[in-house]
Amino acid sequence: MSAPNPAPEGVRFAWLRTRDGVRLRAACWPGRMPVATIVLLQGRTECIEKYYETIAELQTRDYAVVTWRGQGLSDRALPNRHKGHVRDFAEYHDDMDSVLEKFVMNATDLPAPYILMAHSMGAHIAVRYLHHRPQAFARAVLCSPMAYINTAPLPNFMARAIASAGTALGLGESYVPGGKNYSRAGEPFEGNRLTGDPARFERNADILSDSPDLALGSPTLGWLDAAFRSMEIIMEPEFGAAITTPALLAYGDGEQVSLPDHQARLASQLGRCRAICITGARHEILQETNPVRDQFWAAFDRFNR
Repeated sequence: MSAPNPAPEGVRFAWLRTRDGVRLRAACWPGRMPVATIVLLQGRTECIEKYYETIAELQTRDYAVVTWRGQGLSDRALPNRHKGHVRDFAEYHDDMDSVLEKFVMNATDLPAPYILMAHSMGAHIAVRYLHHRPQAFARAVLCSPMAYINTAPLPNFMARAIASAGTALGLGESYVPGGKNYSRAGEPFEGNRLTGDPARFERNADILSDSPDLALGSPTLGWLDAAFRSMEIIMEPEFGAAITTPALLAYGDGEQVSLPDHQARLASQLGRCRAICITGARHEILQETNPVRDQFWAAFDRFNR
């Protein structure tokens, strides 16, 4: 049986245009007399609807919540909407600038301080943005940041060489080897690297079955090449040390999408970061079983007290 996924009350949706013309779908939940505003960034394949449970939990803590893109119904880079593609991760800076300037800072019911909360690729983008705009956020909560991509059984150096060479040869818009469009049948619970909670796993699959336009397939060679280049940037010790925004970085001891030692290393390099290893967690901590999620929320509450 799937876990329930009711939409939190009080949502306001909007369509925003970035400086380079990309149309982003954003949503906010102002709540009643919020103490701060959470800006929530999702992972590579994720959509707003997947985070309804998390948003409701943030509402109970008296936060307003803003979230956007996460692929979903926002514009995609290629005609085949299943292909996850970007030329350079710096493009996401413009997306964030547009959301903050056009949707957050002009809203009287989305009060400062602003707290950045992000997962996976979103957490990777968050790290770069905290370096890019050091005064934008009062605090940051980073879940399972993309500090490394586990390409096993293909060695990491070989995957990087293939992505770089393929992009240089004009194949950047092609799927990575073995890549494909999203298919629910091709993503079974058994053996998945994302979560140990079957009900939440099925709930998230149901969301995509009910709204196929939200689905995203594998990344392209260009996306992978851009990701490797971007990870090289954020894993430089000097880059992390320059980020002084207080941060909580959570990662799971069962992480297989990235790798825990790389995430711990990233945490140690950030200027003001507290790290927590969540026992029993795979990659998607916020989609995990209740005992796993309870560990995260306890750390979250201590950090934001």
